[in-house]
Amino acid sequence: MKIRIIILLLILILAQLCLGFSFIHIWGKITGKYRVDTIELPGPETHNGWKWLSFPALDNVLNDADIAENILADILDPNILDKVEAQDYTIDYNIGTQTWNNSSEQFLRTEGFKFHMNDDFTFEVPGFKEQDNTSIVLAGNNDENWVGYWLEETQLVSDAFSDYWSGSNIHFIQHQNWTAFYLGRWRIELYSGRLPTLSYGDMVVVKCNTTINNFQWESGITVDKTVFAKPEYFTYEEQSDYTPLYIELDSSNMPQEIGAFVNGECIGATVVEDTLTQINAYTTSVPPGDIELELYYDNRSENKIISSYNCVTSTNPGLVMKQLTTKDKDDAWFINLREGSDIIPEIIEFSASNYPNPFNPTTTISYSLPLEGRVSLNIYNVKGQLVRQLIDGSQSEGYYEVVWNGKDNNKKNVSSGIYFYKLSTKDETIMKKMLMLK
Repeated sequence: MKIRIIILLLILILAQLCLGFSFIHIWGKITGKYRVDTIELPGPETHNGWKWLSFPALDNVLNDADIAENILADILDPNILDKVEAQDYTIDYNIGTQTWNNSSEQFLRTEGFKFHMNDDFTFEVPGFKEQDNTSIVLAGNNDENWVGYWLEETQLVSDAFSDYWSGSNIHFIQHQNWTAFYLGRWRIELYSGRLPTLSYGDMVVVKCNTTINNFQWESGITVDKTVFAKPEYFTYEEQSDYTPLYIELDSSNMPQEIGAFVNGECIGATVVEDTLTQINAYTTSVPPGDIELELYYDNRSENKIISSYNCVTSTNPGLVMKQLTTKDKDDAWFINLREGSDIIPEIIEFSASNYPNPFNPTTTISYSLPLEGRVSLNIYNVKGQLVRQLIDGSQSEGYYEVVWNGKDNNKKNVSSGIYFYKLSTKDETIMKKMLMLK
C-alpha cells in the first residue's frame, strides 16, 4: 500500500513538473471541475465584429494563467483582434511600440468584456468555473457594472434577476442584443411573446440606484435561448454601445421592419415581432441630430417615413415630445405610434414575486400578465405535491395580487418549511421558492 501511495505521489509530482499541472488541476480533472471553454469571436461580417462576453471558467491556480496576455495569447495579433474593452481599461495595439496596452491586466470570472475583432477566431480557455453562489458588489449612483453570467442554465432575465426584479433599485440591464429598463414598470422587448434570456458566458451592463453588496445570480427554470432575427432591408454598423429605443406599435398597422435614421444615416433597425419592439440605436459615429423612423412593409405597401411622433426620454419621462434628438445622452428612449394615443403606455412583462418571504402564516403573491389568457397559480411542497390551487381561469392583461393564508385545499394549516408557487399561462411558466417559518 505504501509503495502504491509513493508511486502515485511521484506521478503527480512529475505531472506538475512536466505538464504544468498542480495537484488541484489533477484533482479538478478527476472530479470534472476543470474544464475547457470554447470561445467563438465573430469577424466584421457578424455584429460588425463586436461580441459582449465573459469568462466564467479561468485558471486562477497557475501563476499568471488568468492574465490577459496569457488568456488571449492566440489572438493578440492586430490582424485578428482590434481591441478588448473592460469596464476600467482597454486592451489595444500600440503601433509605435508594437505592443498591446494593458495586456498584463488580470481577468476575473465575474467580469464582462466587449471584444472587437478584425477577423473571426475560435480559441479555448481552460480553467475552473466560478461557483454558482458567488456574490459580487454592484456599485450604485447609476454607475455601470459590467457583469458576467456564470450559471450554466439559460434563464429568462426576470428569473436570473429574481430577487431584484420586483423593485426599482436595479433599473437598467443591457445585453448586446436587448435592454431592460425600469421606469415605473419594466420596459423590455418581448420577443415572440416572451422575455429575452441569459446564457453561460454572456455579459450585461447593470445600473443601480444604491450599492448592492451581495449580488448573486438566481437559479431558476431552464429555457431555450432567445434568438433574435436580423433585419434584411435596413443596414447599419454596430458599435460598442447603444441606446435602446422602445417603440409601441398599432396592431392594425404592423410593419415588417423599422429603421431609425439621423441625418439620413441608419443608426439601427429591428424585425417587428409584436406591438412592442426595440431598436438598438448606435449613435456615436454620426453627428447629433433628430431621429426619423422608416417603416418597411415588404410588398404590402410603400415604406412610411415618420418624423413626428409622441415620445419621452428616460431623463424626463413626464415631458411628452414630438421628436427625439441624439444631442442629449439618455439611458433609453420611448416612442408611441399607436393611433389616437398621446401617452407612453406601461409595458407589462410576465413576472411574479411574493412578500414577505419568509412568512408566517400569510404571504402576498404579486404577478403581472402581458397578455389575456388562461392562468393558473398553484402552491406545491418540496415533494412536488399540490398543496393549494389559488387561481385557475381566464384573466386580462394587468397586475394582480393573491394572498395565501398558509392553508391547503382542505383548509388545513400547513407545516413550516419550503414551498413553491407556480404561475403558468399557455406560453410561459414561473416557479419560485418561499419559506414558511412558525
